[in-house]
Amino acid sequence: MSLRQTPRIVKLAFTVTKRVPFAGTPRALHLLSQQQWAGPLGSTMACRRRHLATPPPQVNDSDLSSELYHRYADRVMNTMLEALEELLDDVGDPEYEVEYSSGVLTLKLGRDGTYVINKQPPNKQIWLSSPFSGPKRYDYDPAIDEWVYYRDGDTLNQTLNRELSHALERDVDLGLTGLSS
Repeated sequence: MSLRQTPRIVKLAFTVTKRVPFAGTPRALHLLSQQQWAGPLGSTMACRRRHLATPPPQVNDSDLSSELYHRYADRVMNTMLEALEELLDDVGDPEYEVEYSSGVLTLKLGRDGTYVINKQPPNKQIWLSSPFSGPKRYDYDPAIDEWVYYRDGDTLNQTLNRELSHALERDVDLGLTGLSS
């Protein structure tokens, strides 16, 4: 039998994962696991992988009252709903649809995935789950009168306009700026 006809057997074995506190951060866990690989000729190769726990969610203390939070968040959500309904009517694709119920807006874009945008009153945030950029948490910034994701500095308006312009292959402006007045 030639080497081309020899069946290859690959064996993966995982050892028990140990949890060790990571220096300087008592809440973070340093996970260490060892993986062994047995090749077709019986050779064994071991490699070590390190995994750090997911960083804690970014929570900003907001001076925004609950009343103002709901007023500003509702305006953004309603403006977004109206703009998306108009946009999807213009596009005319039957696979695209937008729904808004109980503070949760769902935007289905067929093969491009689904957006879920919802209010988070306990944190005074608007959360976005995007099929393109993943989850993001937006806080209201009164200095610029917009909802901002502080990890990357993008506003909700910028993120959605950019991603929807790409997905729909047209310029999109949802007009989610200056809605507090």
